[in-house]
Amino acid sequence: MTVPSVPDRDALVHLIESSLDETEAGVDLLLEVLARRTHTAAPALGAVINAQRSLEALRPALASLPAGASAELVQGAMATENAWRSMEQEFGLLSAQEASRTLGSRAKGRSTLAHDRRETGQLLGVRRGNAVLYPGFQFNSHGEVHDVIPALIQVARQARRSDEDLAQWICLPSGYLDGDRPVERLQDADEVLAAARGHFGVQW
Repeated sequence: MTVPSVPDRDALVHLIESSLDETEAGVDLLLEVLARRTHTAAPALGAVINAQRSLEALRPALASLPAGASAELVQGAMATENAWRSMEQEFGLLSAQEASRTLGSRAKGRSTLAHDRRETGQLLGVRRGNAVLYPGFQFNSHGEVHDVIPALIQVARQARRSDEDLAQWICLPSGYLDGDRPVERLQDADEVLAAARGHFGVQW
């Protein structure tokens, strides 16, 4: 876009002021145009700011690597991180206390219930940073764990795959389910369990 010269800009300002003097509606019209321009530009501006912040956060991590990281490795890491963020945004990642409360615990040390259920393979917990968090998708509307979750955990552990791998798989489209995400079919326990066995290579 060409920026008008100073005389042109002065003329433009004079024209706008003259128009606004003629009608009060001109003020509302100008504000509407500005609002539309701002609304249109905001997403693009936000994306630029987000990209800049991401680069600033990535640079120290990349610089600390003993050898240069391949583009594929970086892309894979970013895809995984984005998947975690999408999971958190869509379903929530509960703390141990929140998960225990969802399960109905009224004990003072509420985190104990979630921890015990995870240790016995009854509850799916994933490590994020220094904390273990519990994906919200495994709870139904009554705060109960979907029946298929313990069976899925068993399949993953038989395949020597982590709870993190399982949680990611549950939220991704599966060819074994005609492109549906397992998380959308948790009520269809047999189908989802068969899909998990096929994906993780566990024999029946």
